[in-house]
Formats: sequence, C-alpha cells, structure tokens
Amino acid sequence: MLINVGLFSLSDENWYRSVAGHIVSGVYWCLMIGISVMGIGIAARRKDAIGKTFIMGSVFMLLSELNVLVYALLHRWPFPDNVVSIDLQRQLLWGERILELLSFSLCLVFYQRYVAVTKAVEQTQLAEQIKQERLEAELAMQRLEQEKTNVQLRALQAQVNPHFLFNSLNSLSALIDDDQGRASHFVDQLSQVYRYLLRTSNQALTTLASELDFIESYYHLLKTRHGSGLTLTVQVNPAYQAKLLPPFTLQLLVENAVKHNIVLANEPLRINIVTDDAGYLVVSNNLQRKRTPVLSNGVGLSTILAQYQKLDQLPPDIIEGEGRFTVRLPLIESLSELAPQQ
Repeated sequence: MLINVGLFSLSDENWYRSVAGHIVSGVYWCLMIGISVMGIGIAARRKDAIGKTFIMGSVFMLLSELNVLVYALLHRWPFPDNVVSIDLQRQLLWGERILELLSFSLCLVFYQRYVAVTKAVEQTQLAEQIKQERLEAELAMQRLEQEKTNVQLRALQAQVNPHFLFNSLNSLSALIDDDQGRASHFVDQLSQVYRYLLRTSNQALTTLASELDFIESYYHLLKTRHGSGLTLTVQVNPAYQAKLLPPFTLQLLVENAVKHNIVLANEPLRINIVTDDAGYLVVSNNLQRKRTPVLSNGVGLSTILAQYQKLDQLPPDIIEGEGRFTVRLPLIESLSELAPQQ
C-alpha cells in the first residue's frame, strides 16, 4: 500500500502514460499479484487460525491489486477519453483503499497472533524445562534418601549390635563356667545370627520363614541374658511363610521393645508375632516404659519405614495405645510386586 501511495504521489499523469510508467506499473502489479498468490499458497498449508487469517489478507491484497489494474487499464493508460464514468472510477478507487485496509488489518492480526503463539510456545518450553529440572531434582533427592537408608541399614547390620555382641559374650562366659551344654547351644545360636547377617547383607528382601528362623536364634540369645523377664510368642499362618519382607525387620522391632521397656522376671516383657486375615505380620508388646528415659535416635523404626517406601510398598502401621505397642507389617507376595528401582 505504501509503494502504491508513493507511485501515485510522486508521479504525474504523463508519467503513467509513458513507456517507463507502463513498465514500472506492470512490474509492480506482477510483483504484488505474485506476492499475494505466493502468500495464499504458503498459508494454505496451515490448517490453523493463523493460516486462515493470512489467506484472507492475501486474498484481499490480490483483489486490491486487481482493482488497481482494472482502474489503470480503464483510465490511466492511453484509451479513448471518457471510456468510463467518473463515478465508476471513484468506486474503483474506494474499493482499492478498502481492500488495502482490510489486507493491512489482517496482516496486523496475523502478526499479533504469530507473536502471541511464539510467546506461548516459549513459555510452554520454559515451563517444560522447569518441570524437567524439578523432576530431576526430586529424583536426585530420592536417590540420596535411598542411599541414606542403605547406609543406615548397613550400619545397623554392622551393629547388631556391638553392644549386643558384648552382652552375648558376657553371657557365654558365664555359661561356660555354669553349664557347658547350654554354652554350646548358645554358641550355635550366635553363629546362626551372624551367618544370617552375612547372608542377607546385600539383599533387599528375605522370606518370612528365614526371618522367623533368625529371630528365634536372636531371641534365644536375649533369653539367656534376661531369663523369664522376656517371652516371645510366634503364631504365623504357614501359608504366609513364603512371603517377603525386608531383612532384620523383626530384629529391629524386638530390639526396640527390649531397649525401651522394663524386662524383669516380676515385670516380664511379652512380645507377640502373629499374622492376621488381611495378610499383615503383626508385632506387638506390652508397654512398660523404663523409669529412666532411654536416649534413642529413632533409626530402627525409621529404617523400616524407609525400606518399605524404597520398595514402593504400603507403609507399616505403628499403633501405640491401651498399654500396647503394635506394628503391622505388609507382607510382599513376590518380587514382581516391586516397582522398578532407579
């Protein structure tokens, strides 16, 4: 439109009737018509609103140039005078201006829409990048948490426990003098405990049957020290023996019960391990807190919870009330239940 205005304002009537005027006008019309047709062809490949807007603008531009061409052929170029009326000429000129304004307006709409779409795409890409970075950060945190849990578990496995081993050796020393038969059995149970520790040190899961065998040996060592002050009752449905759970889970719970409660012959600590109809392993003990509070970092229970979380399983239920402390452990059917580990 600006080129058109420039040609009309800078050139007189005689120039348009000259050979140079004919050539320039012809080149201008061919160029504008070609641009319009090319714009229609390019926009036709797009099926969205932007493409349709561009097509409409190109069509109006094409009609405008055709309108100018008709006007020039009828008036500006050397034809007999008064070949068309003044009214028709004015209508052609007004039609050209209207079509050019429509074309310009649609081009503006196209540009604004294009800018808006470009910004939306950039914002979407930025949001996706931020989301991806957040996910990577969360995965990194999960890996750190898993590694922390693994370190804690390895520390517990290495412990089980220097304190416990020291007490066991003291008990063994006393038995050797008093009852060599019991001392021999004590050594067998102690070796079973540490054999289990070595065998399962790198395992994420063990069978309930293996864990129960281990806890029986562990309980025997505790029983030698505490005598009638400690009792353990196991009532597990045989159908659940092949189910799985993280190793040392029962040892952590039994150790936790002994650590925080009074264990005396006249105030015995009673620990029960049973299965319920919902497929849970239920470990409970009567609450009789020690008079002197025991310092604890809470690693035992938190490690069990973290292990179940790491395996993407339902968390254990921890219930304290009515004189009992109870932990309900979900039993895992098979390794196929586990989510893929990162």
